[in-house]
Amino acid sequence: MIPPDMVRGRLHTVNPQTWRAAITALLLAGLAAGCGTFSNYPMGMDQTVLRPLRAGKKTGYAKTFADRTEGANGVLFALEKGRVAQLVGDYSISRAAFASAFEQIRAKDEKAVVSASGAAAQGGAVLVNDKAIPYRAPDYERTLAHHYQALNYLVTNDLTGAGVEIRRANREQEAARKRHEAEIDRARSDEENVSPDDERDPSMLAVYAGLDEMAGSVKDSFQNAATFYLSAVVWEMLGEANDAYIDCKKALEIVPENIYLQMDAVRLAKRLGMREDLADLKRRFPKAARMPAADSAALAGKARLVVFYEEGLAPQKSELSVAYPLPSAHSIGVVALPMYEQSPPPAVPVEVCLDGVRLARTAPVCSIAALAARSLAERMPGILTRQVARAVTKGVAAKAAKDSGGGWAELAVLLYNVASEQADLRSWLTLPAHIQILSAWIEPGRQAVSLAAPQGGVLWSGEVTLEAGETTLVYVTRIDLAVFSHVMVQP
Repeated sequence: MIPPDMVRGRLHTVNPQTWRAAITALLLAGLAAGCGTFSNYPMGMDQTVLRPLRAGKKTGYAKTFADRTEGANGVLFALEKGRVAQLVGDYSISRAAFASAFEQIRAKDEKAVVSASGAAAQGGAVLVNDKAIPYRAPDYERTLAHHYQALNYLVTNDLTGAGVEIRRANREQEAARKRHEAEIDRARSDEENVSPDDERDPSMLAVYAGLDEMAGSVKDSFQNAATFYLSAVVWEMLGEANDAYIDCKKALEIVPENIYLQMDAVRLAKRLGMREDLADLKRRFPKAARMPAADSAALAGKARLVVFYEEGLAPQKSELSVAYPLPSAHSIGVVALPMYEQSPPPAVPVEVCLDGVRLARTAPVCSIAALAARSLAERMPGILTRQVARAVTKGVAAKAAKDSGGGWAELAVLLYNVASEQADLRSWLTLPAHIQILSAWIEPGRQAVSLAAPQGGVLWSGEVTLEAGETTLVYVTRIDLAVFSHVMVQP
């Protein structure tokens, strides 16, 4: 719920100079906020980066992000640069960009909660809009940044480096889980039998309904099965079967319907002698129960092929103007909220073929769109609190201008209020919309692997080396007309 003290109170009269001070403060805050943001975001990103990516053309990303990977929005644009550079194969640039993002994230986390710059940013946000606040990557973006940094190490045959990044990704997910549990515990200490929905303002139920629909069955935004599964694959490459099993089970808890997670969990449980777990897995997933153990004779001499298939781009936020009651201003105000207008198309599994012969079909493991929607729903109470405080502040300034400066002064403040009320639409836009996986044990050798749409047509093909007892990872990203790929053979 919105804290009562944010919407309760009375208007106060001011002296004749107050309206001038109010207007000056608002305008200065607007100028300060505007200088620190990508003014036409996300349209600027769409024109300079996303459109070329969709068409498979050069993005000129180095020029686009040259002077934007530091400062208030430095984290966001460092993430974008790291992702684009990786897609086009500039792995060293991608690694450096992600490293810069991690350093900025760490610096912001270690910074005192209240500091001169932090207070100024928050003050600007109250007077102007949330874009004045330095960008803070949500938990799902932090985890995926380590996911893609691990991929940078894998494609350069640095398995140890990939293991380090996977461990960091898992720490991010665990830390986010603990923060979430602590927030729930604090809420319960204030009121018994509290639920996450208790924070939802009744006036915004339609807004939350849209986010819930897009998020689907995703219960939280801070854990994703794709990263847990990549972690499991890396741990197996490193010979850490127990760690691989733990992360495979975590992925399975999130997406229990994924057949490849089921089979790998059974395979590893048999390998590790997890009798109780195995009995439960066989009961829940009878189709996967016959999967041989990881060290069994049935898999001896076989090679493992793992496919990650990404499609589309993460959804962009749009602005939604909502009428909201402002008791302390004795009026109805308008707040600008970030929103996802519609979900991207559902994931479409693709056929994986070996030398033209169908092997199996990929299965969805993660919807970035759902994570983004759930993340926005989790942050909406705070966003709304700031919006209401801002609306009240601007309402007070408008009334002060009317009382002390006449109609033209009131009009100036009202015009500023309309122009400055903008939702914060920032997010990591070059992330995929969906991630799918496939895992299979096949005969070793040099074979042509292809991905084809169910209705026909090859999306990607390439010759890969499959070595007995080793893993070959094929990572394919499709963005409209463009397809990017990375092939990694276990060193």
